[in-house]
Amino acid sequence: MSQLLMRRPRLDDLPPIPPLPPGCILRTFQPEDLEPLAALLQRAFEDASWTPEKVRQTLVDAPDVQKIYVIAQEGKPVATASARLMPEAFPGSGYLHWVAVDPQYQGQRLGAIVSLAVLHEFARMGCQDAVLETDDHRLAAIKIYQEMGFAPVHRDESHLLRWAHIADMLAAANL
Repeated sequence: MSQLLMRRPRLDDLPPIPPLPPGCILRTFQPEDLEPLAALLQRAFEDASWTPEKVRQTLVDAPDVQKIYVIAQEGKPVATASARLMPEAFPGSGYLHWVAVDPQYQGQRLGAIVSLAVLHEFARMGCQDAVLETDDHRLAAIKIYQEMGFAPVHRDESHLLRWAHIADMLAAANL
């Protein structure tokens, strides 16, 4: 099943980045983040395939990833999101990539804050808008993306029904 696409049509109306919880800092990736970032992505996505080598290939050394943002608590990454450019697929758009929050830190809006940092980066880079791809079951993330101004894009016939189902599930979950 294909991933769902969401688009934020403007980047000239971004709110400022809100204050972080005490002890947290927002910064860009540092080389010593490689192993802790792999561990964070393993926990956030329940996916043991996130090794330091996969982080290096998928994010750090990937030519389309422009910047990796991290929210760190006592030096340890607890949230991340990356700024990616894919001009062939999404000309003029920034692509919000691999947003993750350590499950122990969910509920503090860290995913929204780190994503907003990426959106500000896209605005600085001159992108017209921003896109992201997500999965149907990521309801909490979809709700945050909607709050941030992202809207569903229907790339094929199945997406209309899938988005309708997601809307029903969000309403039922009262997210």
